[in-house]
Amino acid sequence: MSPPTPPTQMGNPLGTSWWLKLAYFNILSMGVVVSFIHHGIKNLSKGEQSLYFFLALFVWRYLRFCVNIIGFWSYKAAPVPKSNANYYPGRDVTVVIPTVDPLGVDFYECLTSCARNGPRKIIVVTAGEALYAQTLSAVAPVMEQFPLIHFLVTRTNIANKREQVAHVIRYINTPIAVLIDDHVFWNSQDLLKSMLAPFEDSQVGIVGTNKRVRRLEGLSVWRRFWNMLGCLYLDRHNFEIRATNAIDGGVFVISGRTVGIRTCILEDKAFQAGYLHEMFFFGLLGPLHPDDDNYITRYMVNNGWKIKIQYTKEAEIETTVGVGEPVHTKFLGQCRRWVRTTWRSNTASLFTEGTVWATQPYCVYAVYLTSFTNFALFTDAALVYLFTKSSWYTDAAEPKYALAALLSWIIFSKTVKVFRYFSTYPQDIWLFPAYVLFAYFHSFIKLWALFTFWDYAWSGRNLAALTEGEKNDDDDQKDELDLPPMDISYDEDISDLDIGESLAPVPLNPMFSLADQQPATIIKA
Repeated sequence: MSPPTPPTQMGNPLGTSWWLKLAYFNILSMGVVVSFIHHGIKNLSKGEQSLYFFLALFVWRYLRFCVNIIGFWSYKAAPVPKSNANYYPGRDVTVVIPTVDPLGVDFYECLTSCARNGPRKIIVVTAGEALYAQTLSAVAPVMEQFPLIHFLVTRTNIANKREQVAHVIRYINTPIAVLIDDHVFWNSQDLLKSMLAPFEDSQVGIVGTNKRVRRLEGLSVWRRFWNMLGCLYLDRHNFEIRATNAIDGGVFVISGRTVGIRTCILEDKAFQAGYLHEMFFFGLLGPLHPDDDNYITRYMVNNGWKIKIQYTKEAEIETTVGVGEPVHTKFLGQCRRWVRTTWRSNTASLFTEGTVWATQPYCVYAVYLTSFTNFALFTDAALVYLFTKSSWYTDAAEPKYALAALLSWIIFSKTVKVFRYFSTYPQDIWLFPAYVLFAYFHSFIKLWALFTFWDYAWSGRNLAALTEGEKNDDDDQKDELDLPPMDISYDEDISDLDIGESLAPVPLNPMFSLADQQPATIIKA
């Protein structure tokens, strides 16, 4: 029995004339808003320069904060269909896990949490023959626990996430692919069901999740502090992407920790070309190895696909941040890489590609433009300085109370995005001042990242060393199956691949239903 035909899958990219019209309209609208704010501030300041600049900076910094609160609470997740859904995990989803650490403590939990969600196929792709052998041994026991899921283990010559993902596109024969990092855990067995719900809209091309960092118990105060920073990092991201996605459909990035994508997008030759050979700084630097999730997000925007954040308890993922050794240097290295990515990707969105000017006017302000001025240490200091020079301070009956009110607002604004964490773990409230101090220190990290934006090394793992000594000629993968990219198909002669010794694929029945599915034969890819 054939499954129902899914809705037509196509983006809706803007033509040049429409892009110009919408971009012009949005820029004109922004100008009107700025003019309105300017006249309001001018009237309030009554010609006083210090007060004018204080109010202008205050509005620039906190208008998006107030609007984002409204967006956060107006957000609605895509409902899971109660019946007649177009997509089901066991028939329509392939999970792809790139890994360079198959024997790590996180990989087994990552793999089993995926398998509990019952996708049709799980592809694990590593790099080099040594890691390939380790991955085979790591995946085999999981496959025995879940015999109704098709497992495929394969490898590339080099440790490069983009190369690894692109390599396995040919093996994906389901309409939806879910990419997941090898240190991510799915806490709910209904995660895939929740992630598939937005794809009922044929214009949705990519779906992001609700992300959390795992808080570990029994840590020293030093390690507990860095683990908390990791937790707060993703909590702040969750707040931002839920809010902006509700307002104009935009986000600064769909995190690659777990992301659902239509397979037809991955199979697009234009997507693959840019994905594997992304250059930056006017095409002078690259190709990029990190920033893969930023490229995917921008590709969706530029090609007219809708983006949806599925912020539900079922779609919640956990990951580990701020616990790797040496804990402080690794986390700070990740911070530098993340901020360099922001500088590169946001400038590309605004000035190289420009689609966001036409399609995401709120994000142009709240995500992209404000990211260039979001140096908390410098902006907060400027606010305090300008306020103390203004008549609102000097003419106040109790200037110290006026200043205390401003400082209270600044602190309050820093608590909203992280309120969930501290309300869940009140035992960490005493570390909140340390978090604020780190937020100010992060301004220097961001400034350093600006001056070193050209550095696109993947901090945290020495990827080059992982495949050192491996051969790089075509004979390396002489036993690799060279299959062309597959079209989405439901034909009953589909072949799936598993782990084992045979070098040829064997025909397996597609998983249209669990009742019809036969245990997989173990073969090697």
